[in-house]
Amino acid sequence: MFFKKGKWYVSFAITFDLQNDVSEERKKAIGVDRGLKYIAVAGDKETGNYIHFSGKQIGHIRRKFSRLRRQLQKARNVKALKRLENKEHRIIQYWNHVISKEIIRFAQEQGASVIKIEDLKHIRSMKKHWKRSDRNVNSWAFFDLEAKITYKAQLAELEVQKVNPFKTSQECSNCGKAVKKNRRGSLYKCSCGYKKNADVNASFVIGTRPCKKEKTTTAA
Repeated sequence: MFFKKGKWYVSFAITFDLQNDVSEERKKAIGVDRGLKYIAVAGDKETGNYIHFSGKQIGHIRRKFSRLRRQLQKARNVKALKRLENKEHRIIQYWNHVISKEIIRFAQEQGASVIKIEDLKHIRSMKKHWKRSDRNVNSWAFFDLEAKITYKAQLAELEVQKVNPFKTSQECSNCGKAVKKNRRGSLYKCSCGYKKNADVNASFVIGTRPCKKEKTTTAA
């Protein structure tokens, strides 16, 4: 209580605990698998629903720009090469914008509060089969898509979590067994009888994996 300008005032503080109504384990999540044949596949294992985005158009663009790059490199036209690189990045950014927007919409339609993606910090070592000239482009494109998903998820009040990418393409989303030979090209076929498109199966696996915990270091 205090007196100010001829009047008495009473002030008091109220404290209360905020409780999360939904535990971490009970939050509904969708998984997003990123790749080459399909740029991204977003899947909800609970409902079996999924959306996918073909990489054919991006692949065509990448091959076209690759041919142009080789021509400009032979001609040693550095300025034109830089303009070409910027144009390629703008095109990929546009498609990543479209794809990320649709993934957020899909998550909302499924009633999910979490979007799970693979932690691709070591993407270059994971994709040794890629052509050397494609690695930087694909790495950049994957991380650009990740950044756009994260940004749009925040605007939509959704959470983005990273999971361990180990054997997501080999694990069965039905029984949990991870066998390399179960993935045969675009088909995933498990001994438990489960059959699914391999990238869709991977998105289901990603969506059910626990969030990857970040390692913390302390100074000595």
